[in-house]
Amino acid sequence: MNEKILIISNQAKDGNLFKQILGSKGFDIVTKPVSEGIEDIFLNDNFGAILADYDQVGDLACSWINLLQENRSQSCVILYGENKKAEKIFEILQAGIYGFISRSNISKRIYETILGGMENRKAFIEILGMFNTLKNVNESIEREKEDLRKKNQELTFINRLTTEVAYDLNWSLILPRILNAGFLDVMNPALLGMLYRIGSKWNMAFHLSEKEINKKIIDRLKKDMINKFFSISGERVSIKDTDFHLYSSSIKISSADAIPFSKQIIMPLSLAGSTLGMLAILPENNEQLNDEKMELLTTISNILSMSLKNAQEYHKLKEMAVKDGLTGILNRKGFQNFIQKEFHRAKRYHRPLSLIMIDVDNFKKINDSIGHQAGDYVLLELAGCLKRSIRQADIVFRYGGDEFVILLPDTDMEQAKMLLKRVLSDVEKHAFDWESHQMNVKISCGISTTGELENHEDEKDLISKADTRLYSAKRSQDLKYCMA
Repeated sequence: MNEKILIISNQAKDGNLFKQILGSKGFDIVTKPVSEGIEDIFLNDNFGAILADYDQVGDLACSWINLLQENRSQSCVILYGENKKAEKIFEILQAGIYGFISRSNISKRIYETILGGMENRKAFIEILGMFNTLKNVNESIEREKEDLRKKNQELTFINRLTTEVAYDLNWSLILPRILNAGFLDVMNPALLGMLYRIGSKWNMAFHLSEKEINKKIIDRLKKDMINKFFSISGERVSIKDTDFHLYSSSIKISSADAIPFSKQIIMPLSLAGSTLGMLAILPENNEQLNDEKMELLTTISNILSMSLKNAQEYHKLKEMAVKDGLTGILNRKGFQNFIQKEFHRAKRYHRPLSLIMIDVDNFKKINDSIGHQAGDYVLLELAGCLKRSIRQADIVFRYGGDEFVILLPDTDMEQAKMLLKRVLSDVEKHAFDWESHQMNVKISCGISTTGELENHEDEKDLISKADTRLYSAKRSQDLKYCMA
C-alpha cells in the first residue's frame, strides 16, 4: 500500500502541484482545506506526512505536533510557504516541525524532505516506544519494590508477633499486644475479634476501626462470635459468663448497624485437632483477601494457637498445683511443676527466666521467744506481702519452712534486681504486729537467671545458684541479697 500524504491548503494549485511531483513517486495525495476539524482528519487516518501552507495555518501547525505525539502518530509535519527569516524557521523547527520549504524550492526539495521526515518520524516513534518500555520496566520495578516492602513489613510483623505472644502466659491483654506488634499495618481490618478460654473463663475482645457502634451492635457481635464458634467447634459458650473487651480509637455511638456480619473471615485457633478459640476478621470495605493475605492470616492463627495453648497449660498448672495450707500460695510441689515447664519454655524460645530464693532471718528466734503461732503469722503476712509486690505473670511459692521462692518468667537479671528491691522495700515497710509484739522481720535473698547457665545445665542448677547466693547473703552483715 502506497504512503498517503495530506496536503492542507486552501489553494487548489498547491494540491495539483504536489500530485504532479509526488504522485509519480507512488504517493497517494489527499488535499484538505484549512478548517476547524482538520485535526480529526489527520488523527483518524494514517498519513506518512502532512504538508501544510504555513502562510495559511501559521503557528497552529506547532500545536499539531503535541497531538500527533500523544496519539503516537508516525506522521511528520512539513511546512511550506513564502520565504521566512532564519529566526522564524529556527523557532518552527524547535517546536517539532520536521522542515520548512520555501515555495521556490518545492519542486527541488519536497521528495527528499518527505522521505527524510517519514524516516525521522519512524525513528522518533521507535525511541518513544523504547521510553515507554523503559517506563513500564520502571513501573514494574516499583511494583516489585512495593511488594517487597509489604512482604518485609509482614515478616517484621510476624517476628514481632512471635516475640510478643509466643511466650506470653497472660492473655488478659492479648488483643492490644497483637495490635502493638503491627497487625493494623499488614491487615488494616474494619473489625478484629477474638474468642478464647483461659481456665474456665471465656473471654471476647474486639477492635473496630472507625466504625459507628451501639449496644445493639455490641450484643449482636457477641452473639455472632459465639454462634460462629459453635459452628466450628460444636461447643456452646454462655454470653453471660464471658468477659468482653472493646478496643478502638474512634468509635462513634450510632443507631446504624454499620457492621456486615456475614462478611467476616473466621480463623480457628486450633492445635492437634482441638479448637481452643477463634479469630474473626472483617476486611476494610469488604474487600476480598488474596491468597497472600489468607496465608498471612493462617500464620497469625498458628502463632496465636501455640500461645493460647501455652497460656491454658500455664493456667491449668497454676490451678492444679498443690497450695500451701498455711499461706494459701503454691507449695514446693507446685514449684517443681512450674520450674520444669518454665525452664523448658525459656530454653526453647531463648527467653530469660529468673529465680529469687527468700529466707526469713532469725525465724527460729521468733518461734522460740514468742511462739509458733507468731511464727505462722509472720509466714502468712510475708506471703501476702510478696504476692502484692510481684507482677501478674510472676509466681510466689512457699519452698519449705521459712523459705519462699519467686519465679520470674521472661525476666533477666536486671529486671529481677529491680523487682527484688521493691520486694525488700515492701517487706521493710510492712508492720508485723502479733498481739502485743512488734516484730522487726528481715529477709535475705539470692537471685539467679538462665543467662548465667551453661548449655548443659538445667533447672536444678538455677535453683542451686539462687540457694547458694541466699546463704551468702545470710552470712553477710551488710547485704540482704546476693547475685554472685
